[in-house]
Amino acid sequence: MASWRDRLKSLRERVFGTAEVLPSSSEPDVSAESDGELPGNMASPALAQAAPVVAERAPASRARARTGKAPATVKTQDKRAAVVSNDTPRRSAPKARPLAINLGIDFGTSFTKVCFRDLGSEVSGTVAAGKGGKEALVPSIVAIGSAGQLFFGDSVSGKKSTVIIPYLKMRLAGGPIGERLPELEGIDLNKAESVRALAAWFLASVIQRSQQWLAVHEADRLKNRVPVWSANVGVPVEHYDSQALATFEEVLGVAWLWVKHDQVPKTFQQALSSYGVTQPRLATEVTDFHAVPEIAAAVQSFVMSREAVPGIYVYFDVGGGTVDGVAFNYLNFRGERRINFYSGKVEPLGVSAIGASLAQGAPGEIDAVRLEKLLKACSQSTLAELVLRIHKLVAYVVMNARRKDGRNWQEDAFQSADYERKFIGRLSTSRMRPLIVFIGGGGSKSEWYKTSIESTYKAFQHHNAGVPPYKLVEVPRPKDFIIPKGSADEFMRFAISYGLSFPFGEGPDIGLPSQFGEAEKPRQWTPPGVVDYADSKDHC
Repeated sequence: MASWRDRLKSLRERVFGTAEVLPSSSEPDVSAESDGELPGNMASPALAQAAPVVAERAPASRARARTGKAPATVKTQDKRAAVVSNDTPRRSAPKARPLAINLGIDFGTSFTKVCFRDLGSEVSGTVAAGKGGKEALVPSIVAIGSAGQLFFGDSVSGKKSTVIIPYLKMRLAGGPIGERLPELEGIDLNKAESVRALAAWFLASVIQRSQQWLAVHEADRLKNRVPVWSANVGVPVEHYDSQALATFEEVLGVAWLWVKHDQVPKTFQQALSSYGVTQPRLATEVTDFHAVPEIAAAVQSFVMSREAVPGIYVYFDVGGGTVDGVAFNYLNFRGERRINFYSGKVEPLGVSAIGASLAQGAPGEIDAVRLEKLLKACSQSTLAELVLRIHKLVAYVVMNARRKDGRNWQEDAFQSADYERKFIGRLSTSRMRPLIVFIGGGGSKSEWYKTSIESTYKAFQHHNAGVPPYKLVEVPRPKDFIIPKGSADEFMRFAISYGLSFPFGEGPDIGLPSQFGEAEKPRQWTPPGVVDYADSKDHC
């Protein structure tokens, strides 16, 4: 047995690494245990302190050749023993962190688009909520099967005895377009309660589709995370500023509770019954599904950019069923942004609405390209009537805003001191700062819509009404908007859903048209000393 001096020397060499310990024939060879489990008695630190001598090992060269590792010391042995010790508690798996995701649902008259926003990384992207998870456009159509089962419009093929409900959004707003719907098992589909139940089912199903798509196609984003959902849906400014807003908010609340509690109905009868049961719960349960003015969402990317200059702007969203136009005053008080909507108007003049009237039942999808061909083939009187309807819509939006704002919109874009001294007479249109008119939606590609909107200025003589010339532009694509690979880069089609993807309350403050009356007309100048005899008490 080694003396206490040899054991102290061995301990010093192992601690300070001054020399390797030579093997001893009197000590057992434990080199095979150096990389595996150690004897249980070696797991006790107290025992190691009481007997600091470690069993002598084989030569270092032989140990390394066998294991490829340096020989274990007391310290490493203690660590390894602690790992395998039953007394050491295992680490619990880390809890999944929450991930806030907001869905922006552009509930269009003909098509519905969805964008999501990851609030952690502050990026937004499109959701392919359409058929098969490959299409970004979802037809805003609900189909009812022979047994009352509910389908999306893109799932109708092959279904027998189906009832198609198109233009669901306009029916919900109280301004139905299209043919009158039939009765189904004695229930009138045109009644308000039927339309509300169908709209709630459609929006709830869109949310479910979007969540399922994100779970598959954004799996890396959701890995080890628990999604916390919220959503916004767009409502035209004209309807947002009317009694129809209460209807939209009720439908959104019911749809949200259906999704939240996994109670989305399967049939029309179930939807109608469940809607009546769920609606009273809205007074006590919190829903995170909000209505937002569509155009406020559409200009979100513009007003939040550094390039946005306060002033008057106009926006026309050319959709499949309608054209939605607004005029607004953008204000920025030291970073506090606000949009005052002066006027808003929605008309059934969208691509599909006009195209269907011109096609006269001819099969085939109507898009901007086909609409152009139909317009060229129609009669001059029909074409003139359609252009006049566009003119009236544009004039209503622009002139109502002009009367409410009250300022002079015809500002000189090249104003200078020299020019002011020489200027006499009316300002020419070539020197005016133009009125920016944003145009968006799928129909904004059509040159006919662009030409019709621009020609309103001359046709209705807006120059004489104090309005500067129009300049049509597209809403700029923001840097935080991502599009899946293989998708077309058409931000103008997703501008509304992108803006809606921002959580409720994060956008600029909103002022609605009903809050603004016509501006007072400036008092006319009268020469000093002139008496207004109408105000005189001395008249007979």
